[in-house]
Amino acid sequence: MPASGTERTVTEIRRPLASAAAFLSPYMSRIRRAWRSLLRHYEPCGQYSALLAELYLGKRFRDLSSTPSHMYRMESENQGKDLASKGVPVECAAAAISLYVKSCLPHLRHADKEEDYRRALLRWASVYQFFLIAGYRKQITTDRQALQEKVKATERRFQALSAELGDAYEIERRRLAQDLHDEIGHDLIVLKLYTQIIGMDLKKGNVKEVRRKLKESISLIDHALQSVRHLVFDLGPAVWNEQGFVAAVKAYSRQFAERTGIKVHFNARRLPATLPSRYETALYKVLQGSLANIGAHAKAKNVSITLISRRDSIVMRVEDDGKGFDVDRTMATVPESFGLRAMRDRIELLGGAVQVTSRPTNGALRGGTTIEVTLPVQKVAGAA
Repeated sequence: MPASGTERTVTEIRRPLASAAAFLSPYMSRIRRAWRSLLRHYEPCGQYSALLAELYLGKRFRDLSSTPSHMYRMESENQGKDLASKGVPVECAAAAISLYVKSCLPHLRHADKEEDYRRALLRWASVYQFFLIAGYRKQITTDRQALQEKVKATERRFQALSAELGDAYEIERRRLAQDLHDEIGHDLIVLKLYTQIIGMDLKKGNVKEVRRKLKESISLIDHALQSVRHLVFDLGPAVWNEQGFVAAVKAYSRQFAERTGIKVHFNARRLPATLPSRYETALYKVLQGSLANIGAHAKAKNVSITLISRRDSIVMRVEDDGKGFDVDRTMATVPESFGLRAMRDRIELLGGAVQVTSRPTNGALRGGTTIEVTLPVQKVAGAA
């Protein structure tokens, strides 16, 4: 119905609608009860009856005879927007108006101008439905725009996340290359030099020097093997293939305790026999990052690592009794928050969440930090 048509219809029905409202005034409470009963029992709309009852249609059709048409339209459209935002289907809103007219009609049988009143009510219903539906359209347009903005924001977020993860992977590759060069590479260079010296000492018959260099060579080999073990622990998956995820976490925790002197308490409860590899990788990387932060900054004496399966999630909690820190301030500083943001981004990519809480040390009160990772269990089913 074009806007000009509705204006003309409103003008035409004002007087008969006011007369119909005056005639029906003594029956309003009955009409409302009958209408609400129809709403409750009308199959498609029963579950929305309480929301639809807020339309107060008796007042709405009386108001049309006294409210300027542009205000009436605006109020009606706002009602349509409100119902749309609450999830009420547009067909139920339209049906509610028709059911109200149906509740009014039996009381018009004794009116002198029954046909005029009936026609005015039906035309009012058409106008009001038109305004409500216009409100629905505007709300849908608003929702669509908001959704598009969310999609764009999500795309920007994932682009930034991809860049951050790419940076994190590059940093990890460089660190691995540096470790190989500094630890194993150096040992192999010295070992090669010792082998050459041993060869020359053997030609000279200098057995004493040969023994000394062989002993030092064995020490270099032991150191290189230890470096390899450290790198394997950092990489993780190679250990999982032999021992399984939980065993690998325990081994890494023991290694951390031996290296730092911090006591580590590990507890795993009700975990599934297997987890998707991407879950294991994400949890392992978060554990590595958490323990690295604890070792470097926390000045903790104890760390507690908990892995537990809940009804709808897998949870890993890493708690320490260290000095704590101001989470909000740290997250607001890009260089300081890089590790925490990398953890969060890695877990959020799997539909999970990371919660960081910390209590800075205050006098005699000990501080501490807790990092809790939650991954949804429904994503586990059928995952690789």
